[in-house]
Amino acid sequence: MIKIWRPLKFCLWRVKWSLEAALHGRSAVQVKPGEVDRVYWVAPQKIVYAALQEFNLRDFNGMALGGEWDLLEKRFDSLDLYLAIRQVCQEGNKWEDTLFYQRILVDLNAGIAHYGCRNEQDLIEKCQRIEALYQDIHLNGYKSQKELLREGKVPGRLAAQEEVAVSIGRHGDLLFSDGAHRLAIARLLGIPQIPMKIAVRHTDWVKLRDELLSYARDDASTKGCELYQPVTHPDFADIPAAHGCEHGFQLISACVSVERGRLLDISANLGYFCHRFEELGFDCYAVENHPPTAYFLKRLARAENRSFKIITTSIFDALEIRNTYFDVVLALSIFHHFVKTRADFLRLVDLLGSLHMGELFFEPPSRDEFQMDRAYKDFLPEEFVEYIMAQTGLKNADFIGATNDSGATGESRPIFRVY
Repeated sequence: MIKIWRPLKFCLWRVKWSLEAALHGRSAVQVKPGEVDRVYWVAPQKIVYAALQEFNLRDFNGMALGGEWDLLEKRFDSLDLYLAIRQVCQEGNKWEDTLFYQRILVDLNAGIAHYGCRNEQDLIEKCQRIEALYQDIHLNGYKSQKELLREGKVPGRLAAQEEVAVSIGRHGDLLFSDGAHRLAIARLLGIPQIPMKIAVRHTDWVKLRDELLSYARDDASTKGCELYQPVTHPDFADIPAAHGCEHGFQLISACVSVERGRLLDISANLGYFCHRFEELGFDCYAVENHPPTAYFLKRLARAENRSFKIITTSIFDALEIRNTYFDVVLALSIFHHFVKTRADFLRLVDLLGSLHMGELFFEPPSRDEFQMDRAYKDFLPEEFVEYIMAQTGLKNADFIGATNDSGATGESRPIFRVY
């Protein structure tokens, strides 16, 4: 009965969201106030593709548009301008020998202007400015347009608003839209992050945001209007989360005994830890069997082009987990839910005896959390750790710190490394 009810409940939730949007007149294509001028700090290497239509900030102003402009058919690093900057600034070739220069020159000779150039002399001067910009960023670092305005290197306040522009496709891909010179240089120089603005969002992506907000409102564990975990995609960074997770990630990543390996996150929620550990090179497995949460987990993994494996069955029923060795297992704020009834406790005992792992990072509730009243087993944190050691055969345990981001309970929780 449960296996039938959970997917049905998820379908009913999606219908509820659609009806709410219609009844309350919510539009999935409205741009939020102040969103146009918002600056996002993004790794240039995340911009893999270019939009199939050119969008600049002045004309498109952050609007939402449907259509096929977001198809992943044009790689940024295949643009002739990107190739030309690499060939000239890093490989020592001449501008005149690049496809970029030759293409622009053909158009200029046909009376078609580019980049304000009307003749070959203008093009030569344009290329010289690009090369000078490369050298300046190489020597002095990448600066925002507002910083350049203060230094007198930008002609006016209007120009100072024009950072590199990206657009967001239906699945969440960040697509280059404007500012190719600066983005190409930042990628070639390996700049970690640069400021960007969003020119256009696909309407399907904006609808996903509305779904995510509805999901947050309906989440009883956060008492509404918050996600349980933050979302790593930059366009969702403004949605509040009950648990910050970053402090916990820093504690764990500093204590993990391997630099690479297989990592299991039990009850992964929206996948914050899998996103972060995949960035470090881990092969991650995310277990999440709550249907609405699993839906967003999958959508957000696609939005950031993650490859971690998502398992939507119960951790107790996931045979693949029991047959796989994991270098690292995360059990963060989850095992105490399995000791509230005798039936779940016995399933937890069976799970602990079947996991093959190198180390476990365990986060129990704090000593006096009300949710453990009348639980079948109400371990103190240290008692819970000792019980886990006895069931798994792991011999050692260290307290590595306490989270400071447990907003749902108002209290911090300890984290232990069991190995």
